[in-house]
Amino acid sequence: MDFSELTCYIEQADTITLFRHANPDCDASGSQFGMKNWLNTNYPDKKVYAIGNDVNSQSYFGDSDTVSDDVIKGSLAIVLDTANIGRIDDPRALTASRILKIDHHPDYEPFGDDKYVDVKAAATCEILADYFHWTGKEISHETAVCLYKGILTDTLCFRTSNTTSNTLLAASYLAACGLNIPEINRDLFDQDLHDFRVASYIRANVTIHDRFAYLIIPYRTLQEWQLTPSQARNFIDEIGHVTDFTVWAIITENDKGLYDGSLRSKYADISVTARKFGGGGHKNACGVKDLEEKTMYSLLEELYMTSGKD
Repeated sequence: MDFSELTCYIEQADTITLFRHANPDCDASGSQFGMKNWLNTNYPDKKVYAIGNDVNSQSYFGDSDTVSDDVIKGSLAIVLDTANIGRIDDPRALTASRILKIDHHPDYEPFGDDKYVDVKAAATCEILADYFHWTGKEISHETAVCLYKGILTDTLCFRTSNTTSNTLLAASYLAACGLNIPEINRDLFDQDLHDFRVASYIRANVTIHDRFAYLIIPYRTLQEWQLTPSQARNFIDEIGHVTDFTVWAIITENDKGLYDGSLRSKYADISVTARKFGGGGHKNACGVKDLEEKTMYSLLEELYMTSGKD
Protein backbone atom coordinates (compact mmCIF):
# COMPACT_ATOMS: atom_id res chain seq x y z
CA MET A 1 0.00 0.00 0.00
CA ASP A 2 1.32 3.45 -0.91
CA PHE A 3 -0.02 6.86 0.09
CA SER A 4 -2.32 7.02 -2.96
CA GLU A 5 -3.92 3.70 -2.04
CA LEU A 6 -4.27 4.75 1.60
CA THR A 7 -6.10 7.88 0.46
CA CYS A 8 -8.46 5.78 -1.67
CA TYR A 9 -9.29 3.53 1.28
CA ILE A 10 -10.01 6.56 3.46
CA GLU A 11 -12.14 8.35 0.89
CA GLN A 12 -14.24 5.25 0.20
CA ALA A 13 -15.03 4.59 3.87
CA ASP A 14 -18.03 6.09 5.68
CA THR A 15 -16.87 4.91 9.11
CA ILE A 16 -13.23 4.64 10.22
CA THR A 17 -12.12 3.04 13.47
CA LEU A 18 -8.60 3.69 14.74
CA PHE A 19 -6.76 1.21 16.95
CA ARG A 20 -3.44 1.27 18.84
CA HIS A 21 -1.38 -1.19 20.83
CA ALA A 22 -2.00 -2.10 24.48
CA ASN A 23 -0.25 0.00 27.15
CA PRO A 24 0.03 2.83 24.64
CA ASP A 25 3.10 5.03 24.52
CA CYS A 26 3.05 8.49 22.96
CA ASP A 27 3.68 7.17 19.46
CA ALA A 28 0.67 4.87 19.71
CA SER A 29 -1.62 7.51 21.20
CA GLY A 30 -0.16 10.31 19.11
CA SER A 31 -0.64 8.49 15.82
CA GLN A 32 -4.16 7.40 16.77
CA PHE A 33 -5.47 10.77 17.95
CA GLY A 34 -3.39 12.67 15.41
CA MET A 35 -5.07 10.72 12.64
CA LYS A 36 -8.49 11.11 14.24
CA ASN A 37 -8.08 14.89 14.42
CA TRP A 38 -6.77 15.07 10.85
CA LEU A 39 -9.66 12.98 9.51
CA ASN A 40 -12.21 15.08 11.39
CA THR A 41 -10.65 18.24 9.96
CA ASN A 42 -10.48 17.09 6.35
CA TYR A 43 -13.38 14.61 6.14
CA PRO A 44 -16.03 16.07 8.48
CA ASP A 45 -18.81 13.88 7.05
CA LYS A 46 -17.07 10.65 8.05
CA LYS A 47 -17.59 8.96 11.40
CA VAL A 48 -14.19 8.47 13.05
CA TYR A 49 -13.56 6.67 16.34
CA ALA A 50 -10.41 6.15 18.42
CA ILE A 51 -10.71 2.84 20.27
CA GLY A 52 -8.69 1.34 23.12
CA ASN A 53 -8.95 0.30 26.75
CA ASP A 54 -5.58 1.25 28.25
CA VAL A 55 -4.62 4.84 29.02
CA ASN A 56 -1.42 6.67 28.16
CA SER A 57 0.16 7.68 31.46
CA GLN A 58 2.73 10.12 30.08
CA SER A 59 0.50 12.67 28.37
CA TYR A 60 -3.17 13.28 27.58
CA PHE A 61 -4.19 12.88 23.94
CA GLY A 62 -7.94 12.37 24.16
CA ASP A 63 -10.60 10.04 25.46
CA SER A 64 -11.22 6.72 23.75
CA ASP A 65 -14.59 6.29 22.08
CA THR A 66 -17.17 3.72 23.13
CA VAL A 67 -18.34 1.93 20.00
CA SER A 68 -20.65 -1.02 19.40
CA ASP A 69 -19.54 -4.25 17.76
CA ASP A 70 -21.73 -3.50 14.74
CA VAL A 71 -20.06 -0.15 14.13
CA ILE A 72 -16.65 -1.78 14.06
CA LYS A 73 -17.83 -4.59 11.79
CA GLY A 74 -18.96 -2.06 9.21
CA SER A 75 -15.89 0.12 9.41
CA LEU A 76 -12.48 0.56 7.87
CA ALA A 77 -10.14 -0.28 10.75
CA ILE A 78 -6.70 1.34 10.77
CA VAL A 79 -4.34 -0.26 13.30
CA LEU A 80 -1.48 2.08 14.22
CA ASP A 81 1.95 1.42 15.73
CA THR A 82 1.11 -2.23 16.44
CA ALA A 83 3.44 -4.98 15.27
CA ASN A 84 1.27 -8.04 15.85
CA ILE A 85 -2.34 -9.02 16.47
CA GLY A 86 -1.77 -9.92 20.11
CA ARG A 87 -0.75 -6.33 20.90
CA ILE A 88 -3.94 -4.65 19.57
CA ASP A 89 -5.71 -2.92 22.46
CA ASP A 90 -9.14 -4.12 21.33
CA PRO A 91 -9.42 -7.46 19.48
CA ARG A 92 -12.62 -6.30 17.80
CA ALA A 93 -10.39 -4.59 15.25
CA LEU A 94 -10.16 -7.97 13.52
CA THR A 95 -13.92 -7.98 12.85
CA ALA A 96 -13.85 -4.83 10.68
CA SER A 97 -14.83 -5.07 7.03
CA ARG A 98 -11.33 -3.99 6.01
CA ILE A 99 -8.17 -3.76 8.13
CA LEU A 100 -5.15 -1.57 7.37
CA LYS A 101 -1.89 -1.59 9.27
CA ILE A 102 0.35 1.49 9.54
CA ASP A 103 3.52 0.84 11.50
CA HIS A 104 7.28 1.26 11.77
CA HIS A 105 8.10 -1.96 13.66
CA PRO A 106 9.63 -4.92 11.80
CA ASP A 107 6.78 -6.80 10.14
CA TYR A 108 7.45 -10.23 11.62
CA GLU A 109 3.75 -11.02 12.09
CA PRO A 110 1.85 -9.49 9.16
CA PHE A 111 -1.89 -8.95 9.53
CA GLY A 112 -4.68 -7.02 7.85
CA ASP A 113 -5.89 -6.62 4.28
CA ASP A 114 -3.23 -4.08 3.38
CA LYS A 115 -0.39 -2.30 5.13
CA TYR A 116 2.09 0.55 5.10
CA VAL A 117 5.15 -0.47 7.10
CA ASP A 118 8.33 1.61 7.04
CA VAL A 119 10.98 0.23 9.38
CA LYS A 120 13.26 3.16 8.54
CA ALA A 121 10.83 5.58 10.16
CA ALA A 122 11.65 6.43 13.77
CA ALA A 123 7.98 6.52 14.72
CA THR A 124 4.55 5.83 13.29
CA CYS A 125 3.90 9.53 13.89
CA GLU A 126 6.73 10.26 11.44
CA ILE A 127 4.94 8.18 8.80
CA LEU A 128 1.70 10.08 9.37
CA ALA A 129 3.49 13.44 9.24
CA ASP A 130 4.91 12.44 5.85
CA TYR A 131 1.50 11.26 4.68
CA PHE A 132 -0.38 14.36 5.81
CA HIS A 133 2.28 16.55 4.20
CA TRP A 134 2.03 14.51 0.98
CA THR A 135 -1.74 14.99 0.76
CA GLY A 136 -1.43 18.76 0.95
CA LYS A 137 -4.52 18.83 3.17
CA GLU A 138 -4.91 20.92 6.28
CA ILE A 139 -3.12 19.85 9.43
CA SER A 140 -4.43 21.43 12.63
CA HIS A 141 -2.37 22.56 15.59
CA GLU A 142 -3.94 19.75 17.64
CA THR A 143 -2.89 17.13 15.09
CA ALA A 144 0.65 18.52 14.92
CA VAL A 145 1.00 18.37 18.72
CA CYS A 146 -0.08 14.71 18.78
CA LEU A 147 2.40 13.70 16.08
CA TYR A 148 5.28 15.75 17.45
CA LYS A 149 4.87 14.12 20.88
CA GLY A 150 5.05 10.68 19.27
CA ILE A 151 8.21 11.48 17.32
CA LEU A 152 9.91 13.21 20.26
CA THR A 153 9.35 10.33 22.69
CA ASP A 154 9.99 7.42 20.33
CA THR A 155 13.36 8.94 19.42
CA LEU A 156 14.14 9.75 23.08
CA CYS A 157 14.38 13.43 22.11
CA PHE A 158 16.13 12.63 18.81
CA ARG A 159 18.83 10.51 20.45
CA THR A 160 18.08 7.04 19.02
CA SER A 161 20.04 5.50 16.16
CA ASN A 162 16.96 5.48 13.89
CA THR A 163 16.66 9.27 14.02
CA THR A 164 17.25 10.37 10.41
CA SER A 165 17.18 13.55 8.37
CA ASN A 166 13.61 12.63 7.40
CA THR A 167 12.68 12.39 11.10
CA LEU A 168 13.95 15.91 11.64
CA LEU A 169 12.17 17.15 8.50
CA ALA A 170 8.91 15.66 9.76
CA ALA A 171 9.40 17.30 13.16
CA SER A 172 10.19 20.61 11.46
CA TYR A 173 7.03 20.37 9.36
CA LEU A 174 4.99 19.84 12.53
CA ALA A 175 6.81 22.57 14.47
CA ALA A 176 5.88 25.02 11.71
CA CYS A 177 2.23 24.55 12.75
CA GLY A 178 2.87 26.90 15.67
CA LEU A 179 3.97 24.39 18.28
CA ASN A 180 5.11 25.61 21.68
CA ILE A 181 8.08 23.25 21.91
CA PRO A 182 9.16 24.16 25.47
CA GLU A 183 5.60 23.60 26.68
CA ILE A 184 5.42 20.20 24.99
CA ASN A 185 8.72 19.19 26.61
CA ARG A 186 7.45 20.25 30.03
CA ASP A 187 4.23 18.30 29.52
CA LEU A 188 6.10 15.15 28.55
CA PHE A 189 9.14 15.19 30.82
CA ASP A 190 8.59 17.37 33.90
CA GLN A 191 7.96 15.37 37.09
CA ASP A 192 5.79 16.08 40.09
CA LEU A 193 7.18 15.41 43.55
CA HIS A 194 5.76 11.88 43.65
CA ASP A 195 7.44 10.92 40.40
CA PHE A 196 10.68 12.53 41.55
CA ARG A 197 10.64 10.26 44.58
CA VAL A 198 9.81 7.21 42.45
CA ALA A 199 12.79 8.03 40.23
CA SER A 200 14.97 8.20 43.32
CA TYR A 201 13.70 4.78 44.43
CA ILE A 202 14.51 3.31 41.01
CA ARG A 203 18.05 4.70 41.02
CA ALA A 204 18.66 3.49 44.56
CA ASN A 205 17.43 -0.06 43.93
CA VAL A 206 18.69 -0.91 40.45
CA THR A 207 20.77 -4.09 40.18
CA ILE A 208 24.00 -3.76 38.20
CA HIS A 209 25.93 -6.58 36.54
CA ASP A 210 28.82 -5.16 34.53
CA ARG A 211 27.15 -3.25 31.68
CA PHE A 212 23.67 -4.61 32.35
CA ALA A 213 21.27 -2.91 34.79
CA TYR A 214 17.77 -3.91 35.77
CA LEU A 215 15.10 -3.44 38.40
CA ILE A 216 12.32 -5.85 39.37
CA ILE A 217 9.39 -4.10 41.05
CA PRO A 218 7.06 -6.42 43.01
CA TYR A 219 3.32 -5.82 42.80
CA ARG A 220 3.15 -4.89 46.50
CA THR A 221 5.72 -2.15 45.89
CA LEU A 222 3.68 -0.78 43.01
CA GLN A 223 0.71 -0.58 45.36
CA GLU A 224 2.79 1.22 47.98
CA TRP A 225 3.84 3.80 45.39
CA GLN A 226 0.30 3.94 43.92
CA LEU A 227 1.66 3.08 40.49
CA THR A 228 0.27 0.92 37.73
CA PRO A 229 2.81 -1.48 36.18
CA SER A 230 2.90 0.54 32.96
CA GLN A 231 3.46 3.79 34.87
CA ALA A 232 6.42 2.21 36.66
CA ARG A 233 7.98 0.96 33.42
CA ASN A 234 7.73 4.47 31.98
CA PHE A 235 10.65 5.33 34.30
CA ILE A 236 12.96 3.19 32.13
CA ASP A 237 14.94 6.27 31.04
CA GLU A 238 16.05 6.86 34.63
CA ILE A 239 18.43 3.94 34.07
CA GLY A 240 19.34 4.58 30.45
CA HIS A 241 21.28 7.81 30.90
CA VAL A 242 24.19 6.06 32.60
CA THR A 243 27.25 5.82 30.34
CA ASP A 244 28.31 2.44 31.71
CA PHE A 245 25.04 0.63 30.90
CA THR A 246 24.56 -0.80 27.41
CA VAL A 247 21.43 -2.86 28.17
CA TRP A 248 18.85 -2.12 30.85
CA ALA A 249 15.36 -3.18 31.89
CA ILE A 250 12.51 -2.51 34.29
CA ILE A 251 10.41 -5.57 35.15
CA THR A 252 7.08 -5.19 36.96
CA GLU A 253 4.98 -7.87 38.62
CA ASN A 254 1.29 -7.69 37.78
CA ASP A 255 -1.73 -8.67 39.86
CA LYS A 256 -1.61 -12.21 38.43
CA GLY A 257 1.91 -12.82 39.72
CA LEU A 258 3.33 -12.63 36.19
CA TYR A 259 6.00 -10.23 34.94
CA ASP A 260 6.03 -7.55 32.23
CA GLY A 261 9.16 -5.80 31.07
CA SER A 262 10.44 -2.74 29.25
CA LEU A 263 13.83 -3.49 27.67
CA ARG A 264 16.34 -1.05 26.21
CA SER A 265 19.83 -1.11 24.68
CA LYS A 266 22.30 1.33 23.18
CA TYR A 267 23.84 -0.92 20.54
CA ALA A 268 22.73 -4.56 20.75
CA ASP A 269 19.68 -5.82 18.86
CA ILE A 270 17.54 -6.95 21.79
CA SER A 271 14.44 -7.50 19.62
CA VAL A 272 15.66 -11.04 18.91
CA THR A 273 15.70 -11.78 22.64
CA ALA A 274 12.31 -10.12 23.17
CA ARG A 275 10.68 -12.20 20.42
CA LYS A 276 12.14 -15.37 21.94
CA PHE A 277 10.18 -14.56 25.09
CA GLY A 278 6.94 -13.69 23.30
CA GLY A 279 7.54 -9.94 23.07
CA GLY A 280 8.76 -7.62 20.38
CA GLY A 281 9.61 -4.07 19.40
CA HIS A 282 12.50 -2.17 17.91
CA LYS A 283 16.16 -3.09 17.77
CA ASN A 284 16.91 -1.00 20.88
CA ALA A 285 13.50 -0.76 22.59
CA CYS A 286 11.29 -3.77 23.29
CA GLY A 287 8.67 -5.15 25.63
CA VAL A 288 7.61 -8.51 27.02
CA LYS A 289 4.57 -9.46 29.07
CA ASP A 290 3.04 -12.18 31.22
CA LEU A 291 6.25 -14.07 31.96
CA GLU A 292 6.46 -16.57 34.79
CA GLU A 293 9.14 -15.85 37.39
CA LYS A 294 11.56 -18.52 36.14
CA THR A 295 11.15 -17.35 32.55
CA MET A 296 11.67 -13.76 33.61
CA TYR A 297 15.04 -14.61 35.16
CA SER A 298 16.00 -16.49 31.98
CA LEU A 299 15.22 -13.31 30.04
CA LEU A 300 17.45 -11.27 32.32
CA GLU A 301 20.27 -13.75 31.85
CA GLU A 302 20.03 -13.48 28.06
CA LEU A 303 19.93 -9.69 28.21
CA TYR A 304 23.07 -9.78 30.33
CA MET A 305 24.77 -11.89 27.67
CA THR A 306 23.96 -9.25 25.01
CA SER A 307 25.27 -6.34 27.07
CA GLY A 308 28.95 -6.71 26.17
CA LYS A 309 29.85 -7.44 29.77
CA ASP A 310 33.34 -6.62 31.00
